[in-house]
Amino acid sequence: RPFRMSGYVPFNGPICIGMVAMAQSTAGLVLWSWLNQSQNALINYFNRNASSAVSTRTLLQSYALAVGSALAVAVGLSSLIHANCSPADAAALLRFVAFPSAVLASSLNCFVIRRPEIPAGIPLLDPSLRPLLLPTTSHAAAARAVYATTASRAVLQIPAYFFPPLILEAIAPFKAFLLEHPAAVVRTCCL
Repeated sequence: RPFRMSGYVPFNGPICIGMVAMAQSTAGLVLWSWLNQSQNALINYFNRNASSAVSTRTLLQSYALAVGSALAVAVGLSSLIHANCSPADAAALLRFVAFPSAVLASSLNCFVIRRPEIPAGIPLLDPSLRPLLLPTTSHAAAARAVYATTASRAVLQIPAYFFPPLILEAIAPFKAFLLEHPAAVVRTCCL
């Protein structure tokens, strides 16, 4: 299912690849950041607490904040990198821009969507999912759920946006080594 957490890898995967592998320019970072936050906004909407109503205003505010923060981080870091690094170093460093951009924007998006649950509270359920203490809701449980979900959205970005640039950076020296030492190709392929 496209916008459920179970669909994160197959549907967000191509966007992650675009943000890391094809973001060699500021325009590329802007395009991929916008696509990523549009996808994340839909994921956060479809994975919200369905028992809590979310207004259209909150949805639009969340989307604007997520896209705006992602683009601000992407453009800001890209400009900083281009101004202070050689073109070769800039190309390598631009791959890492997706990580802080996605962490900040995805976390903000999730928090804004889920924030209304804190003052409203959420019902406490027993292990059989039957409500306890009706009609009372727990503000503390709601706050804990919102903060934990927001933190999980930040942590989810690590394998998608931090590790791939490290791997891509390691491939080039390894490839150069194999080109300089052809005998190592056979040993590497036979391991």
